[in-house]
Amino acid sequence: MAAVLIHDRINAVLKSQGRCSVMLTGGRSAERLYEAWSALPGFTLLEGVRFYFGDERCVPADHPESNYGMVMRRLFQRGVPAGCSIFPMDGADPDRDAAARRYDEALPEKMDILLLGVGEDGHIASLFPGSEALHEAGRRVAPVVGPKPPRERLTITPSVIKQAGSIFVLATGAAKTAVLSDLLSVPGDDVLILPARLVLHATWLLDTALPEALLTGS
Repeated sequence: MAAVLIHDRINAVLKSQGRCSVMLTGGRSAERLYEAWSALPGFTLLEGVRFYFGDERCVPADHPESNYGMVMRRLFQRGVPAGCSIFPMDGADPDRDAAARRYDEALPEKMDILLLGVGEDGHIASLFPGSEALHEAGRRVAPVVGPKPPRERLTITPSVIKQAGSIFVLATGAAKTAVLSDLLSVPGDDVLILPARLVLHATWLLDTALPEALLTGS
């Protein structure tokens, strides 16, 4: 069960260093995960966890498309655990660049645990195929314009992903599993075409089996 796997990893980090930074993701797969995670007996007992966001749509927090709003409705439906804290991106600030820079400054040097969804086009966070942010080397958070509404967004850049301690990729459904199949079967390292190449060696949480040929290496 994905929720148990992630929860256990958080507890392992807490046992090791007394605190844990977790970066959350949006999307339908994440909604289901968060509902299951929030129902675990130990969730409300978490202490020392700081929750961040990998991307945000540039909408008010109460907008239906807000990742923060979804997380509060699903993961924190009983409130943020007393010993934890949450750091939302300011998607409502019309100065997108300033909002991105503030969030960059708020991030820890390295995320202990990073949760990401993957799109059918291979995007992760709000790093879409062809995005200039995939080349960003100096900033950890950047404003971007995506191909679908809400188009204006804030997103982490590849540097955050590359430095994360543990990465879990939510890839539920056949279309998402097909992205991993493409990554495994088509050689190359061009993240501009498939940004998910950045997380090929992460822990992928699937609910659809990979083709047998990929599993056997034949």
